[in-house]
Amino acid sequence: MFFKNFQKTFCINGCALFNDNSNFEYWENKKVTSDEIEIVKFINNKINNKKISILHIGIGNSYLASNITLFDKIDGITISGNEKNFGDKLKINNYNIFFLNKLEKDIFIKKKIKNYDLIIDVNIKSFCCCNKAFQKLFNDYSYMLNENGLLITGKQGMNWSRLIKPVYSFSLKKFFYRRLKEYDGPKSNILTIEQSDKISRENNLTINYNTDQILIFKKNG
Repeated sequence: MFFKNFQKTFCINGCALFNDNSNFEYWENKKVTSDEIEIVKFINNKINNKKISILHIGIGNSYLASNITLFDKIDGITISGNEKNFGDKLKINNYNIFFLNKLEKDIFIKKKIKNYDLIIDVNIKSFCCCNKAFQKLFNDYSYMLNENGLLITGKQGMNWSRLIKPVYSFSLKKFFYRRLKEYDGPKSNILTIEQSDKISRENNLTINYNTDQILIFKKNG
């Protein structure tokens, strides 16, 4: 059963986006994904000589904030009220969580979110509503990065597409509860390396690191 009147916002192209900060369950109690584990290993092993400012898009169970060894601040964003509550309760110093939809028109400008050494978005296009919104998002990421900053994404997420919808679910333990459910999304959200290279060059970024698990873009000086 779907919610009929959940709160919405809109992307630059006018697509309706989920934006309801009620207590919808999502990833706060699920296992961390392998690509996020790989990203944390990369940061701790390769970027361990200074404190860094990080923007984490889609905080999930806050594994990243709980396992990065050296940082100045981590700003995390989520579309799940439960994920935000879970992360807040961890009481990690300099971990600030915002409830917002990354695709909302001018949302980062409204919230004055900018100036990061690292931006991490494991599913950079997987959940996009349209290509115009994705292009604007990539431009926003480039704007928010400091000179020589890195944008990190997971390669698994480039190969699939999802839509999120709020639903009622039932279990003997919880009875009826609200959660966010993923469905197959449009094939246009599949992102190739060639497409990634093109859009990065258009936004003053270059592919800097490419493995089986992660793809990293660097902002040009």
